[in-house]
Parts: sequence; C-alpha cells; structure tokens
Amino acid sequence: MVELLAYKRMPVWTKETVPTEITHKHNTKVGTWGKIKVLTGEIRYEAISDDNEITAVHHYRATDDIPMVKPQAWHRVSLITDDTSFFVEFFCTPEDYLAKKYGFTATHSEVIAALETITEPCKVLDLGCGQGRNALYLAQKGFDVTAVDQDLPSLETLLAIMEAEDLALQVGQYDINQANLTQEYDWIISTVVLMFLERDRIPAIIENMQAQTKSGGYHLIVAAMSTEDAPCPVNFSFTFGQDELRNYYKDWDLVKYNEDFGQLHRRDENGHFLRLRFATLLARKP
Repeated sequence: MVELLAYKRMPVWTKETVPTEITHKHNTKVGTWGKIKVLTGEIRYEAISDDNEITAVHHYRATDDIPMVKPQAWHRVSLITDDTSFFVEFFCTPEDYLAKKYGFTATHSEVIAALETITEPCKVLDLGCGQGRNALYLAQKGFDVTAVDQDLPSLETLLAIMEAEDLALQVGQYDINQANLTQEYDWIISTVVLMFLERDRIPAIIENMQAQTKSGGYHLIVAAMSTEDAPCPVNFSFTFGQDELRNYYKDWDLVKYNEDFGQLHRRDENGHFLRLRFATLLARKP
C-alpha cells in the first residue's frame, strides 16, 4: 500500500460552479492521486482510455467511498442532479509532498535512495539546504535535522514551511566557505551545492565536514563535474574532475560512487535541460 499525503483540497463545486475541465476529459498529474467526495446529489464518473474510449462508468452518491483516481488517469465527471455538490482532494507520496504543496523542487532522489542504507533516524546536517527540500523531508521522517544556508530568503521560506507543517528543525545562516562546523553529525548531505563555492576552499570544506562526522557516520554529496569528455556547460565557480571527489574519501567506505550523466533544472537556448556529469557519493566514515 503506497503511503499518500493530502496536499491540496479544491473548493466545493455545484452545477453552477464546476470548471469545464472537470466535466471534459482530463487527467491527474504525474505523481498525483485524486479523491472525489460527493456531499449531496449524484455524480457520474467515466474512465476514458488514451483513444477516447469509455472504459468504465460509475455513479456515486454521498454515502459512497469513491476509489482514488490514479496518476495520469483520463476521466471526466458529470453532475446528475441539480442539487449535486462535491469536492476533489489531491494526494501524493511523502517525497513529493513539499514540492507539490509549496511549488519547489522535489526531494533529491539520492536522499531518498540513501534511506535504504541509513534506515534509522539520526542527527543530520543539510549543508546548503536552500528552501529545505531535503531537510524538511528528513524531518518528516523523524531525523534530527540541522539546515544551514547563506541565503536568507531561502531560510525564511524554510522557516515558514516548518511552522506550517509543525516540524522541528534547527535552521541557521552559515557560509560554507568558512569551513568552521563545530558540532558533530551522524550524516552530512550536500546536494548540488559545492559547485557554487570558492574553488580554493573545497579542500578545507571537505576536511571540516569529515572531521565533524561521527565514526560510522555518512556523507552524501552530489556535485557537478567538468571532464574532457563532458565539459560543464555552466560556468560554476567549482566543478570536480574525474575521480577527484572519490580521492577525498579514499579512507572511507564507499557505499555508492558514480560519475554518471544527469541534468540541471536549467535549460539551454533550445529549451532542453542541460546535461553534465555529476559526482555522486555516499560514504561511511570508519
């Protein structure tokens, strides 16, 4: 059974107020489930194929527990009686919840994947947290999260969401280039952050991160690369070369390491997402 969270509830609609897109063929978005609740009267629900064939017809009243509409399922709704009123509520998985509700980038896939290794909540630092896409998700999962960033508007957004969702995090402004972390952590994450830092500070930053990680703790890093076969298309202040990140962790146990191609949330002049290599590391301190 997929765990789903409600992130949006639409207004109550009647024959006079229901949007035309609801009564015509439409579908739910990727990663979105829809739940219809009839308050009064009766609706007709039609499931529709990609080829516009009606594949199922159901009539629902207020006493019915209507099944979820799955992501990208084509359908339409008709209001049968004049007194019909209903609303729609949208649901998603926990990793998509914050992005769908607050409109920012989803939790990084490598953070989600790392939870297969780091199975118990622990003390985690999100280094360069931005608006909190990773930090808030981990707090939802029960982790003791500290989230730091240099950008105050991003931190203000994080704090507002933290309060709205009743989550507990330690949030603070921090210049990563200073490399002066003083607390110890079980897990430090830095996803798509290091390429914005000062090149000559990277050795000190990583050394400080490693020193402030407890024995048996983990680092998760995802950062841009620039290599001979794939020069970075963006003029970042820092990019890793081939095996450069791996060499910083030669004394750690590598759980995962690759230099695969990925894409930025930026587009080129033709509208295509920019592709480049990323160094991805999940490592355990001996």
